[in-house]
Amino acid sequence: MTLRERFEAVFRGETPDAMAFFGDLGYWYAAHREIGDLPEPWRGERGIGRLHRDLNAGEYVPGCCAYEPAEGEKVRCEGRTENGVRIVEWHTPVGALQQRQGYSAPSFSWGHTEHAVKTVSDLKVLRYIMENRSARPCPEKVAKVGRDYGDFGVAIIAVPGSPITELNKTWMGVMDMCYLLADEPREVRKTLDAIAESQDRLYAITEASECPYVMICENLSAETMGGYFDEFIGPYLTRRVAGLHARGKKAIIHIDGTLRGVVERIHGTGIDCIDAMTPKPVGDVGVDEIRRLAGGEILILGGLPGAMFAPPFTAKDMERHVREIIRLHKDSGRFLFGVADQVPPNGALRLVKLISDLVEEFGRY
Repeated sequence: MTLRERFEAVFRGETPDAMAFFGDLGYWYAAHREIGDLPEPWRGERGIGRLHRDLNAGEYVPGCCAYEPAEGEKVRCEGRTENGVRIVEWHTPVGALQQRQGYSAPSFSWGHTEHAVKTVSDLKVLRYIMENRSARPCPEKVAKVGRDYGDFGVAIIAVPGSPITELNKTWMGVMDMCYLLADEPREVRKTLDAIAESQDRLYAITEASECPYVMICENLSAETMGGYFDEFIGPYLTRRVAGLHARGKKAIIHIDGTLRGVVERIHGTGIDCIDAMTPKPVGDVGVDEIRRLAGGEILILGGLPGAMFAPPFTAKDMERHVREIIRLHKDSGRFLFGVADQVPPNGALRLVKLISDLVEEFGRY
């Protein structure tokens, strides 16, 4: 079977010829493209696809969205870089927002140094932005991803996380969000409603798309958002998953943080698969606890912490980890190997190939 056929068989409840192995190599690839040391076969258009093929690791993210968003006519969004700082500004009839991001050279990544929403008055501006955003379908992008991945991958379309998650990770940051929710609950809830209504348009397009797999980009971590799950996240996911299921979609949720306290609740939302499940020795749940906590029916995609691809972890550590997952989870037929959630820039690609070889040797049915 091809890597794609293995993935799809598991989602149909069937038994593939071997366990599936998919991994996000995008972070490693982007960093080494910036460094300029990519081997020639992996350069140029779809070089990352050739990288996945050479390592025999399925490709499934970043995928794409089924929609193209656009700001409202009276919203002006401007971006620029000043002294190495990325600045984005939104100008509206009711006020303006500004966010700043700084670059971390050691990690090849950008991080917020200033979030767009800082005060209760900023919520009014954010609501205006949400209420005036539009979206159009872009089936051509979805089709292109499917063609690019071919038999070595699965096209998965993405939707944002729940409103409170988006308020946290995109607009405010967890600390300011927590304080503002405590001090100004009415204004925050009005904003969450506006975000949810904006997402209605995105979900309508996604549900109408031909792609059968949808990733909810919750980026959930129990240590920051676990306390909000029962009131804000769970009910919202339940509603959205029901809509996706009604249109024949499989719902996947991205959880790449701490697990205990939220992973036990996911099955109640109807989610089909948990993506980027990160166990010990990096996460807070052992590989022997995953199935008991997650429930017997839900699919698990992950198990391979990104940190394990870099020192101080060794090939022996990775082999021992992979073989333990095979021992514990192969017979369930509901576990797909995946990087949780990305191979870092200093990760060793030989370990990606090692995993593929181990799966082919010991993960066969």
